Amino acid sequence: MYAEWNSKVAGFVGYGVDGGARAVEHLRQILSQVSVATVSQLVALSLFTDFENMSEFKPAAVHEEKLDAVLDQLLAWAGALRPVRAA
Repeated sequence: MYAEWNSKVAGFVGYGVDGGARAVEHLRQILSQVSVATVSQLVALSLFTDFENMSEFKPAAVHEEKLDAVLDQLLAWAGALRPVRAA
């Protein structure tokens, strides 16, 4: 999957006790090895505050704004990398 992912961009939504931050950081390193750019914004969902009984998904309203930021960065980077992919 190297050529298919080369010069693409990725954003992350993590969940867990710490919002999936450790897993996301690990995945950022892996994706850098196949030339995938990653955006700095992250939606970090907590098992304690965004899931009822740690099973039913009920995200806080603040995540909508964070998701918008992730998507804005994804669109900007995807546009910037388009000429690189075409070369």
